[in-house]
Amino acid sequence: MKTEENQATVSDAQRPAAIDWRMLLVWTGMGVAVALLAFTAIIGEIIPPLIGFAVLYGIAVWLVRRGGKAGLIMMAVLSLLLLVSNSPFIIPALSVPASTVDFTMTGLLVVLALGNLVAAVAALRRSSSGAGARIAGRAIVALMLVVVAIAAVGRVTYESPVAQADDIQLTAADVEFSTDVIEASSGEVSVFVENNDAALHTFTVE
Repeated sequence: MKTEENQATVSDAQRPAAIDWRMLLVWTGMGVAVALLAFTAIIGEIIPPLIGFAVLYGIAVWLVRRGGKAGLIMMAVLSLLLLVSNSPFIIPALSVPASTVDFTMTGLLVVLALGNLVAAVAALRRSSSGAGARIAGRAIVALMLVVVAIAAVGRVTYESPVAQADDIQLTAADVEFSTDVIEASSGEVSVFVENNDAALHTFTVE
C-alpha cells in the first residue's frame, strides 16, 4: 500500500521578510540618528549640527518607508555630507582608541554612514534584494563589533601619564579649559593637560 506524505508549506505571509537595500537603509539611517543623539548626550554639550543631522536622518527614514526615490536620494546626500564635513574630526578621533567614547562613537558613526551610503546607492540602482543586502548588513555588524573591540583594547592597555613637579597643570572640563591664559618663566616649559571630558580636545600653544 502506497501512502503520500503531505509536506507542510509556509505561506508567503508567514515567511519572514528577506532583508533588502531599503530595509538596510532604514536601519542604518535610524542607527546614525540614534548614535548622533547618544554622542551629544554623553558629552553633555548641545551641538546644533549633530542635532540637525539626527533630525534630517529621521525625516529621510520616514521618506524611505513611504517609497519612491526622495528618501533614497536624501539618505545618500546626508551620509556623504556627514562624512565629508566631519572628516577633520573623524581622523583625529579614530587615531586615539584610548579615548573610548570619542573613538567608539566616531567609529560606529563612520561604519553606519558608509553602510547607509552603500545601501542608498544600491537601492537607487534597483539592485536585487538577495545576497548583496544580507552580506552588507553582516559586514556592518561585524565592523561595529571590531570598533568596540579596538576601543576596549585601547582603553585597557593605555597608561595615563603623571604630572611632574615642574609642570604647569591645565584641566579641560565641560568642554572648556580651566584657564584661557597661562604664564611661565622663560626657558623650557612643560604643560600637563588633564582632560575630564568624554571627547578629545585640541591644545595648541601660540
